[in-house]
Amino acid sequence: MSTEAGTARVEWQGATEEVVEHLRSLIRIPSVNPPDGGGALAAGRDPRGGETAAARYCAEVLAGAGLEAEVLESEPGRGSCFARLPATVRNPEPPLILLSHLDVVPVEVEADAWSRDPFGGELVDGVVWGRGAVDMKDMVAMELGVMLALAREDGERQRDVIFAAVADEEAGGLFGARHWVEQRPDLFSGSDGRPAAAGLNEVGGYSMTVGSRRVYAIQVAEKGIIWTRLTATGTTGHGSMPHPDNAAIKLAAAVARLADEPHPPRLTPVVDGFLEALGLSGVADAAAEGDEDRLRDELERGTPDPVLRRSLNAMLRDTVTPTVIRVGQKMNVIPGFGQAEIDVRTLPDTDQQALLDHLTEVAGDDVRVEAVLTMPAIAWPADAEIVRRMEAALRRADPHCEPAPMMITPGTDAKALALLGIPTYGFAPLRLDADAPFLSLFHGHDERVPVSALAFGLPVLHEVVRGFVTADRD
Repeated sequence: MSTEAGTARVEWQGATEEVVEHLRSLIRIPSVNPPDGGGALAAGRDPRGGETAAARYCAEVLAGAGLEAEVLESEPGRGSCFARLPATVRNPEPPLILLSHLDVVPVEVEADAWSRDPFGGELVDGVVWGRGAVDMKDMVAMELGVMLALAREDGERQRDVIFAAVADEEAGGLFGARHWVEQRPDLFSGSDGRPAAAGLNEVGGYSMTVGSRRVYAIQVAEKGIIWTRLTATGTTGHGSMPHPDNAAIKLAAAVARLADEPHPPRLTPVVDGFLEALGLSGVADAAAEGDEDRLRDELERGTPDPVLRRSLNAMLRDTVTPTVIRVGQKMNVIPGFGQAEIDVRTLPDTDQQALLDHLTEVAGDDVRVEAVLTMPAIAWPADAEIVRRMEAALRRADPHCEPAPMMITPGTDAKALALLGIPTYGFAPLRLDADAPFLSLFHGHDERVPVSALAFGLPVLHEVVRGFVTADRD
């Protein structure tokens, strides 16, 4: 079987089988972040050096196709793989980046909750299981597949294609994309120094079914981040003689106030259009009116999937989520010190400093509030050429679908490339069954991806990349 208009002939069954094997091999490399957390974070494996091991795997695969690939480390064991398929014309256009990350979140003691070995890379009944199958070694493998297909093809390329599989995305990219953007911007530029024209990255491109509609979400925006730490101090003492200067009480009260603080819905243009594509105009109307009761009712009526419902709700407001509390060391000792961590996500039109100032006031004088990592929201044109190519490729592969621009609630390495002015879109195309629990598998138990979804997505991704770098008309 070959792809349709404007693409080279590729034997996709064999190419998909190759991608599946790359995915399974990558899953078996426990590239857990943080890498110094020991086997408790990696289901008994040793994660040290895992990112570099995964980067070397990618480099070896690419080298086998005649591509020059290099593994660069920001610190020992924190490796990223970069490769470049050069343009074939004398004065090329700026490159296209195929961006991905090699690190995965921990499994910890929760490995017991998995149905299968989280680092086994098992293929069972047409499904690949393991940590990273969804987030995001599936995309690493698909981008490897596209690079291999392009390298084996003849024909003119108007742009370089840059493969960038990096470390540390799950902790903000300070040892991965952010590091290389700051230290080696040439890795993301053409030979003339111009930054890449665009990047393709994780999260977008997968299908979701709401009612009778199958919508492919193309990520054009993502929320901002303010990772915030609260610190409380107090007077230590014996637990049998309570007093109010207790760090645990102060911290608990501040966290409770932040968790209870309302953040009214705000409808942004991208989310408005996405809700319309999903057939959820009532949700958009309720959000625009600021009617919380109606918004809740519309979400419950229109989205039976509770994970999608939470995702859509988070797209409509700034969110403040307590995630970590550390205070006290012994049952009978009043703690004199404690810290809490709060995951704050902001809409594109939010003044992040003003919100942080407000949260500081809400938390109260008994705690110190500080931002430990701040990243702005990003948004890129939803009518860009490469987005039009995504929409056309999806419609050719699935004529009854509806592609739609979307804003995601997490953050990605797209924020790092934004520092160079590179628009980076989420496009990991996967056609999923209507009942597939895809969103819940991000950082969840039993992470897995169907081979059929990869078989759908690989030629779609190839069509978009090849068309953009060869200037084929869609």
